[in-house]
Amino acid sequence: MNPSTKIVRINVNARRTTSIDDLPTDILSSEILVRLPAKCIGVYRTVSKQWLSLLSSKNFILRHCRHISTSYKQMFFSVALFQSSVFPVTFDPSDYLPKTLIPLPTNTYWYDVRVLTSFDGLVCLSFRGTQKMILWNPLTHATKFVSSTLSRGRFKQKTDAVGLYVSPSNEYMLLHAKRRNGSMKLYKYSSRCDSWRKMGFVDERKYHNYKMSWSNGTFFQGVVYFIVKVDAAGMGNYLFAFHVDSDELKSKPKPATTKHDGDGSLVVVRNQLHMFVANSLPNWSLHLWRMDGENWTKIWVRQNILPPSLFGRTITYVVSTGKFLVVSRSGTVFEIDTTKNGIECYHPVFSESSIQGAVYTETLMSPDF
Repeated sequence: MNPSTKIVRINVNARRTTSIDDLPTDILSSEILVRLPAKCIGVYRTVSKQWLSLLSSKNFILRHCRHISTSYKQMFFSVALFQSSVFPVTFDPSDYLPKTLIPLPTNTYWYDVRVLTSFDGLVCLSFRGTQKMILWNPLTHATKFVSSTLSRGRFKQKTDAVGLYVSPSNEYMLLHAKRRNGSMKLYKYSSRCDSWRKMGFVDERKYHNYKMSWSNGTFFQGVVYFIVKVDAAGMGNYLFAFHVDSDELKSKPKPATTKHDGDGSLVVVRNQLHMFVANSLPNWSLHLWRMDGENWTKIWVRQNILPPSLFGRTITYVVSTGKFLVVSRSGTVFEIDTTKNGIECYHPVFSESSIQGAVYTETLMSPDF
């Protein structure tokens, strides 16, 4: 052996323990913690000051929200007789629905609350008496009033519509379409600036009359979509699109249905925009259309059935079951199952006196984000 050769002895039995503290912070945040349910994040914030700072940052909350909203199980928030609660979206008659009772914001009575819409864990509510609106996170109980002294942010049930969305700069916004004195006006609220701004609107007066009803907005890929129903024979529906990057509201092509088309409702399924359309006489039917660019493709239909009323209802695609949940104002939650035929394709799955509700996902998102 060459005297200059060094002998290196390796102890194969030696073990080095690796802890979570050895992981780079960016890997820990983007690959592990971002996948945890929102309730768990609150627990892990108590681990250390470093974790508290990391898990409370706006960057983490936004990334966590984006991941959870597309991958984690959805919940149903309801305001019913004398209580408000949250429970999983299962609706299997053989299952017990474990409810978590939660207090309503600002010590409000249940009968004074309207549930308008939800997005990224935030729920928009209005109050019957004052017509004021708030943004609220049912998990964290963070609350923000959005109404101003200039009558901005006051919601009227039969004439107004709202839509929640996120701007290109990751700012949460509330769009409010309001009809007053025969004209339709559009306003948007910035949660970050806590201010309202009046927007432009379509010029055609035919979209402003009292016979038109607006659905609440559906946000999809930088656009907030509204369905406008005309309460006049043979007039059908219109589809409007508010582009959040340019603040422009434009009319859009709708599915090529007949003059007898009735109620319609938008829903996002697997990152594609769809529309359910319920046709009335002479051929009762229920259709599902998918938007492909500027065109619509019919992908499902059930003929000769009495379809449920859809306009003004919120339809959500339930990822865990592959079915659609229709939240009605009449106190019933319907389920649409596109794998079944006839009247079996839709049926009531949950009913409670004076219920209102919305499907949402628990996140850490704040109304002030």
